[in-house]
Amino acid sequence: MEVKELWTDADFDQMGWHDCRIYAVRFPDSEHRLTLDIDYIFRWEKLPDGSFRFWVSPCELVFRNVSDFKAGVDFKDYMQLFIMELKRGDPRPSPYGQVTLRDYEIDCDNGRIAFAASGFEQRIREQPRPLGPEQDLGR
Repeated sequence: MEVKELWTDADFDQMGWHDCRIYAVRFPDSEHRLTLDIDYIFRWEKLPDGSFRFWVSPCELVFRNVSDFKAGVDFKDYMQLFIMELKRGDPRPSPYGQVTLRDYEIDCDNGRIAFAASGFEQRIREQPRPLGPEQDLGR
């Protein structure tokens, strides 16, 4: 399986982040970027025995022009974080009209991350490879 190397907010409706593991979060920096290092699941493949094989690639997901950042995460009994759903709101002009913003919510198994951003880019670091029942690369 080979996929394109760069995905953007224009691809949002084709993408899904359910069960993607977050390994690192780089909080909004001086350039107002929020960066997540994730394992992105490109394909869930059901096998004849009813089990699944997952095609996974390490990716960098970068949101631009981030504002109104809020996060609440409780790791409870284990130190892993998985995305349950990534939602995006309707476009609206920024307060000064320089960019168009959307509200984003990343619902995770252990909490929630919310912010406004002008869009995102997701860059793959290597082509997806098939895993057995594991949904992440375990980095």
